[in-house]
Amino acid sequence: MTVVYLTGLSGVGTTSALTGLKRLGYQTIDTDYGDYVTEVPQVTGTARLLKEDKMAKLLESAGSSHLFISGCCDNQSTFYKDFDVVVLLKADLTTMLKRVEKRDTNDYGKTPEQRAEILENHRTVLPLLEKSSDVIIDTTTQSVDDVCKILEGLLKN
Repeated sequence: MTVVYLTGLSGVGTTSALTGLKRLGYQTIDTDYGDYVTEVPQVTGTARLLKEDKMAKLLESAGSSHLFISGCCDNQSTFYKDFDVVVLLKADLTTMLKRVEKRDTNDYGKTPEQRAEILENHRTVLPLLEKSSDVIIDTTTQSVDDVCKILEGLLKN
């Protein structure tokens, strides 16, 4: 079993990749949905944190199946020891913003405040994700199928 953690900023294609992987028969979890994340008020905004107990149960439940988990939270590096590979999906800023504007899977990124947050995350969070990831996939010009093939190639038998 291989546990792959997909991370990236809004608009890079993590949800699309998970959908493609699920269609191929893989177990997938998007921590943006369900009860995997808690938001904690901070002096400078809100911290999004993965819940330790939920993540532990999720990892235990994988059994002998490959598992793809996606998310982008302030404490995700706490769990890196539990993943076989951490993959950053990234895209150029123009592509990210176009995807966010067009998508109908969720409304995040449609308001000026949210778009400003995406810009700030691109400037400040992306470099941190690049430094802490095992594999980086630029999705700017790649199809979802191509990204899924790359991700499948990371699996250990």
